[in-house]
Amino acid sequence: MGTHLLEAYGRWVVRHRWTVLAAVLATTVFLGRAATHLRVEVDPDRQLPQDHPFIQTLNDVHRIFGDKNLVVVGLFPHDGNVFTPSFLKKLAEVTDRLRRIPGANQSLLQSLAAPQVKAIRGTTDGMEVERVMETPPTDMAGAEDVRRRAFSNDAYVGTLVAADGSAAAVQASFELTPETPGYRHLHAAVVAALKAADDGTFDYSLSGPVVFLAQLSIYANRMIYFFPLALVVIGLVHYHAFRTLQALFLPLVTALLSVLWAVGFMGLVGVPFDPYNTTTPILILAVAAGHAVQVLKRFYEEFERSGDVGEAIVASLGRVGPVMIAAGTIAALSFCSLVSFQTATIRTFGLFTGFGIASALVIELTIIPAVRALLPTPRGREREREAAAHPWLDRMLAVAHRTSSKAGARSVFAAAGVLVVLCGVLATRITVDTSYKREFGAREPIRVEDAKINARFAGTNTLVLLVEGDGQGTLEEPPIMRAIYALERRLEGEPGVGKALSYVDFVRQMHRALTADRADQGELPGTRPLTAQYLFLYSLSGGAEDFDTLIDPDHRVAKVRLLIHQDSTYFGQHLIAVAQDVVAKTFPAGYRVRYTGSLASTAAATEVMVHGKLRNILQIALITFCIAALLLRSLTGGLLVATPLALTVAVNFGVMGLLGIPLDTVTSMISAMAVGIGADYAVYFLFRLREELAGGADLDEALGRTLRTSGKAVLFVSSAIAVGYATLCLSGFGLHVQLGSLVALAMIVSSASALILLPAIVARFRPAFLWSSALAAAELEEETAQVGEEWVEAEAAVV
Repeated sequence: MGTHLLEAYGRWVVRHRWTVLAAVLATTVFLGRAATHLRVEVDPDRQLPQDHPFIQTLNDVHRIFGDKNLVVVGLFPHDGNVFTPSFLKKLAEVTDRLRRIPGANQSLLQSLAAPQVKAIRGTTDGMEVERVMETPPTDMAGAEDVRRRAFSNDAYVGTLVAADGSAAAVQASFELTPETPGYRHLHAAVVAALKAADDGTFDYSLSGPVVFLAQLSIYANRMIYFFPLALVVIGLVHYHAFRTLQALFLPLVTALLSVLWAVGFMGLVGVPFDPYNTTTPILILAVAAGHAVQVLKRFYEEFERSGDVGEAIVASLGRVGPVMIAAGTIAALSFCSLVSFQTATIRTFGLFTGFGIASALVIELTIIPAVRALLPTPRGREREREAAAHPWLDRMLAVAHRTSSKAGARSVFAAAGVLVVLCGVLATRITVDTSYKREFGAREPIRVEDAKINARFAGTNTLVLLVEGDGQGTLEEPPIMRAIYALERRLEGEPGVGKALSYVDFVRQMHRALTADRADQGELPGTRPLTAQYLFLYSLSGGAEDFDTLIDPDHRVAKVRLLIHQDSTYFGQHLIAVAQDVVAKTFPAGYRVRYTGSLASTAAATEVMVHGKLRNILQIALITFCIAALLLRSLTGGLLVATPLALTVAVNFGVMGLLGIPLDTVTSMISAMAVGIGADYAVYFLFRLREELAGGADLDEALGRTLRTSGKAVLFVSSAIAVGYATLCLSGFGLHVQLGSLVALAMIVSSASALILLPAIVARFRPAFLWSSALAAAELEEETAQVGEEWVEAEAAVV
């Protein structure tokens, strides 16, 4: 029925080709105008699962204390000494310029020149609190006073000044504003402030989550250069497949239109590009061009049989159209299934890709027959060039055909079994870990600057522990302060942790200042009233709001902030586990601790992404199985389509384990992409094999014909996608290199398994559904013959 409907549709398109082309053109112009509104943006809230406990805690910390969007600026005077009048004046200027950037959180902007950065000193009358640097000193004596005050508090050493006094740091948190709507704009504003203050006497470096995400956005914008390169490479593969200019340009035109429709749809609904979907146009381009290859290959085949362009168009649509719709439906639904994810950026990727593939189906079923009907009849030379043998491909396909023999099938099964076992063993070595730093080369400026800051200071990444008591003033109790202090020191003992800081460290500083002559008073105040008195005295001498970024006014909620040298989520999860163990053993009853910070936020996104992707692979496999089983009218057929995909996923994970590639927010997407795309090859192979069997060929002959026709097209399609994605490896950006290489590997494995493993399975087990079409045709022929005989007999009786 599907064949007849598509043949009727093909005839309609051929008759109304100008109307069809006009409709496609109008739609393209409409969506093309919408595509001009697209932008590339890194929106952390879109990438974070908002219902994850770590992200809920992040939102609470932001609401209570204002922490968000950290930038760490390292300032390195050329003479190697921070404490000189000239540099301290420059530090004050830099601090002031950063404070004036739109969205700067004034209370969280920390440097030796910041108003809330104060030294605590005991006096005969009690306690004195003074700014570390009220105004820049004018002589060395004043600079030495600044040094004394800065080093009097351990909280500032390693955070705001290097331990050897050779560098200073400014830590700033920002809100995104209309003036700085994205991380690239915020990063540019910070750089502009530093350049304005730069007088050539110091160097500066930037790091922190904002800086890395801004650079990530810059790399995402570079896709505009790699898309044309992928287009050219895919075009060259297609030219090699057909060796005619018509067949070179027609798939590329339909593929480009599919991409334009997809990006136009994004622009229409106001969804921005982000680092995870900037490569999607290449995906849509390759998939759409691949379907066009299948249609055109069949067109030339049908034209050789009929010699009529119109009939060849109709026949090719009738034969390949149902298969293309089946394969496209599987791919589109597979990607659309990503709407179940908790992160908006992944939902966008899924819908964007699914719409692009669906657009490709619509365009290919209209543009190709309409344009092909307008083009001149293929000349003899053109047909000869298209049909010209590709010796290396023919040899490969001949080998695939031989492996379907009885002896060959055993070898294929044995090799597949060994490969699966080996990949399973290697996959056990995979760790779940995301690191933005790892995506950049060690010699790239962003990594060099980050390393320079981390070498002098406590770290550029954070882990925040939110400690909550039952009621007002509960964090003034000595047991909880001792527990927090012990937890901080324990976590500082972990390699990679530079500094842990909380309100307890400042209370300890006050206690030591007021009990310097009484060694028996311990590290911390022994009573709750004494703690309250310290905080009250500080508010009188310093400022009541100075601690608002560390503890809430009711003294019920406080944060413990860890500065960490690395951004590995694997390490972050380890720290959280250590903290949870310490809290369970040492914290008094009535208190709870929650976790967030840049490491925890990325860990939450990684956890949801990886676990969701693993579920999504099963979800896509189920979609593939159900649609294939429905279209082939056989559960066995569904299993056969899914088998190469299972092998592809196994090899993908095995290679990752072998090369030490972690499972992160990028690599977890690749397996799902491979399953969504790779199903096409098995679908095209099985449908063509069933068609050959329905034509009366025996199994061995049908396998040979299928491999020489559909199999050759599968190789061209998979190689086009593989080579197109492999161009991403030229970017040098870790995220794109992994994406390009692993997707290319998945295409090679999925197509090879469809053309080697499937023929061996079919030859060995001879699944009955493949002969259903032949049986139906034979029954129809028998019924027709019987009706004819009855008619002849009736006519003879009348005579």
